[in-house]
Amino acid sequence: MTRAARRVGFALAFAVALVALEALVAPRAAGAEPAGDAVALLPLDADKSLEIYGQPVASEIARTLVAGNIAVVVVGPRMAVPERARLIVDGTIALGKASAVTISIRIRNTVDGVVLETLSATAPGLARIDSAAAEISGRILPIVHDRLAAVHRAYDGARREPPPAAAPPAVRPMRIAITDARKPAGGPLPLALDAAVASWTRAHHRAVDKVDAGKLAAPDAELAIGFWIVDFTVDDLPDAARMRAARARVRVQITSARSVVFDRVVVTDSVLGEPGLAETELAARVAREVLAILRPHMRRSVPSWP
Repeated sequence: MTRAARRVGFALAFAVALVALEALVAPRAAGAEPAGDAVALLPLDADKSLEIYGQPVASEIARTLVAGNIAVVVVGPRMAVPERARLIVDGTIALGKASAVTISIRIRNTVDGVVLETLSATAPGLARIDSAAAEISGRILPIVHDRLAAVHRAYDGARREPPPAAAPPAVRPMRIAITDARKPAGGPLPLALDAAVASWTRAHHRAVDKVDAGKLAAPDAELAIGFWIVDFTVDDLPDAARMRAARARVRVQITSARSVVFDRVVVTDSVLGEPGLAETELAARVAREVLAILRPHMRRSVPSWP
């Protein structure tokens, strides 16, 4: 069997398993478990050549947890973690030397995003990635059981005492610089990116400190992100529907703890706009796409980012 055939077969097999899994999880999520029993399973990050394996590996992890009597909530790329989830399971799939494939998983607390456990499994090649997925799923199960038991012990202890007043989430400053590096500068993307970044940072309990690009790396800056708009184009598509497509290239630099942890040009796919859509709204969609692409890189580069 060719490698391509193995890849397709592996993906199809787990896709069928996922359908069955969703049928199993759905009635449990309807209210069978008390608050604090659920685990949020996020998509696994992977390079383009390995994206096909992200969902199957996540499905194997979910299947094992559900079989172990743990409620699982599968969270999509743009979904929020549900309030009843007390643990977050996410991770990466990476290709190493000699075609080895490593699955890395982390288990985090949903309250503050602190990483509680990290573990990994390596397959000698893509043909054995299913074995690595089964191995790491089996290792995750007892850890999740122990962590949820600790949540219950803390919850039972808290019920015996009046609950303390909930403190508001700490708002931490973050330096932001947005620069239009094009010649000539202009158009709707700078303002759209500014608005999208403001909403994005508020959702992550960060206060924007807008600065010039030259002041991003100040000694007192815990976290700073610079955006340089390199290109933004809008084209009319040659079809009867009169659709429009916009694309952008934005250089993004993340500085954390006084060192640059990420510096790359983010390139969006074509973002479509229906006939009559204002260019400002199309630019807003492109800005949101830039931040969506940046999301996994933020999680990898900044440990404190939820």
